[in-house]
Amino acid sequence: MMREKVLVLLLIISLCGNVILVFFNPFLSQSLPGTNNTSGFAGIDLSKNTGHNEFMLDEYGNLIGIPPTEKTTDVPNLTVPRGDSDLSSSDPETGELNETAVMIPGEPTMTPTPEVTEEIPLDPLVTYENKKFGFSLRYPRNWTINEAAAGRTVLTLTAPIERGCDSDTSQCYNYIANLTVEIDQKPKTLILEDYFNSAVSQLQLDYFITTTSKSAPALLSDTRAYQIEYYTRDKRGNADRRYMQYYALMDGKVYIVSYFGPYSTWENVYDHNKPDAQMVVNSFTVQRTFKTA
Repeated sequence: MMREKVLVLLLIISLCGNVILVFFNPFLSQSLPGTNNTSGFAGIDLSKNTGHNEFMLDEYGNLIGIPPTEKTTDVPNLTVPRGDSDLSSSDPETGELNETAVMIPGEPTMTPTPEVTEEIPLDPLVTYENKKFGFSLRYPRNWTINEAAAGRTVLTLTAPIERGCDSDTSQCYNYIANLTVEIDQKPKTLILEDYFNSAVSQLQLDYFITTTSKSAPALLSDTRAYQIEYYTRDKRGNADRRYMQYYALMDGKVYIVSYFGPYSTWENVYDHNKPDAQMVVNSFTVQRTFKTA
């Protein structure tokens, strides 16, 4: 019996609520979800009293405030494939690793500095090797070389040509200094001193030489040698050419290295190139042959 009374009471309350809802419908229509009007109920600003901007009715006709929805700002997706970023953060709710791209300033481009190569100075000397006759030497790069054989002469080197004119005769000349290598492969004697004395005597008969320097012993290719300096005369008896010669006997052959140029008291082609000629003589090397004893 008591239960039936309670149900009747609830029914009456529900009916009263519906009547109130119908009566105040014009005012509440502006406060239902989907509207932005928060003017309130019966001239009362409900948003100030409840802190809510939107309302709805429950099943019993009661007004219920709807919590305001937080506005979110679209954030551009900065996620990058795994492994493309060095920094990452984990999502505590999903347990997954969210990798976010981090803007890293680009490294400055390094422009390679061109290497400064030091210019290697050119060797002023040239190495010459004669395989046929087994000797080598070094000569100045500005000298010319001629391997044409003429009799005993197997090599001729020529220093730079100097030119000059005689003011008295108005005649111009080329002044040339040469260095030659001669090989006597069948000498009449294998005694160097006898060979040298015989050669000097023959020069005296042919060219009327005047000896200016004679020394013994000297060295040629680290071998004992004879050296002589002299000048020749022309048919009228005037000084003609100047010579410096070395004689050496090696492996049954006589090697004769001669430097010569025009004789003159006013031009210096011979003296000017003599230091270079002496250097060539000092570099002269014979490839020795050895026989079994």
